[in-house]
Amino acid sequence: MLEIQRLATLALTQVLGGKNLDHALTDARGQAKGQLTDHQRASLQDVGYGVLRHRTEIERVLQQLFAKKKPEPPLDALLMVATYQLLHTRVAHHAVVSHAVEVAGLLGATSAKGFVNGVLRNLLRQRDEFLNVAHETPEGRFSHPAWWIDKVSAQYPERWEALLGEAQAHPPMTLRVNRRNSSRDQYQARLKLAGIESVPVGLEGLILAEPVNVKQLPGFDQGDVSVQDASAQYAAELLALHPRQRVLDACAAPGGKTGHILERGNALELLALDKDAGRIKKVEANLRRLNLEAQCLAADAGDLKSWWDGRPFDRVLLDAPCSGSGVVRRHPDIKWLRRAEDIPALVATQERLLETLWQVVRRGGKLVYATCSIFREENQGQVETFLAKHPEARPQWIDDPLFHEGQIYPDQAHDGFFYAIFQKA
Repeated sequence: MLEIQRLATLALTQVLGGKNLDHALTDARGQAKGQLTDHQRASLQDVGYGVLRHRTEIERVLQQLFAKKKPEPPLDALLMVATYQLLHTRVAHHAVVSHAVEVAGLLGATSAKGFVNGVLRNLLRQRDEFLNVAHETPEGRFSHPAWWIDKVSAQYPERWEALLGEAQAHPPMTLRVNRRNSSRDQYQARLKLAGIESVPVGLEGLILAEPVNVKQLPGFDQGDVSVQDASAQYAAELLALHPRQRVLDACAAPGGKTGHILERGNALELLALDKDAGRIKKVEANLRRLNLEAQCLAADAGDLKSWWDGRPFDRVLLDAPCSGSGVVRRHPDIKWLRRAEDIPALVATQERLLETLWQVVRRGGKLVYATCSIFREENQGQVETFLAKHPEARPQWIDDPLFHEGQIYPDQAHDGFFYAIFQKA
């Protein structure tokens, strides 16, 4: 565990400095002393994600334990790591404390060993009292920035606490069965034979009782199954695909929805775009694993001159860049890296993409607009603005009780997602 604390501290220090969590964890793993086991890699990820999931609570608990100001990096990050382990894991308390003291020395803070020991032992003695104080405000109780809480509570006055609570939960590992290779029932039986329990969700999804390494999934390398949240699996269905249609998947990376479209469709001509050349390679790799083909281009979907040949599309999927406010439980660094002032710029980008891509939709064709957000200005607000400009756009109602004006609320089985369907008259 000592090595996990050290690496988690290195990663968290980078994230607190503004770096993406997954990139920071990758860097930290590169500084490991020896090869990490699968269990160690999972533990490192749990600590990194867990600290950011409960960041404000942890910080407010620690504030009560600092006689003066909080310590400088990386000591502050080490104490957050240890506090998360003491409050939210089953790791033996004495091991957490003793290893944290040792890690302080490894990080060059030998003189702070006594301080680390004292802070953590005082936390153990008055744990409940410190937590009660930390939870006196919504920021401490839900570990979200104040601006985020204000926005959600204003937009969802009857649901905001449930939404923020779901954002703190551990997400499920959900699979999408490739219906070209087998049925969901057949694949579920294969999982059971491999000792992996699951329950159905949606039309092609399976939620695992416990997350596993993809290497343990039968037929994963052969494209029999993909990892994809249940909400994201609605995109291909809502496109209402027909054989030999021309389909555009704009902002396609990393390619989960691209693959699903091709699994669902028959003899489709599909173009997948992403402005990042590195990310378009991920789409290509995903399609190779699934044994599927599409034209993949690194291009800005909003710049028609750079990629469009003038031929219209029967179906367009715009999975727009967004705040990610519906998938915070999967990416808890989002709520700390995102700023309130980022939202208007994202809304402007979404509006620009909608306006541009509507031009490439064939008469009678459909555009599906999607975000992984719960913020209304990115969702219902965009729909209202778009329809006001385009009387030829016919919105289509999604007849499913899971959807609330296009919004899927995050719950135990679903990430927060939004969908809107427009048909061109």
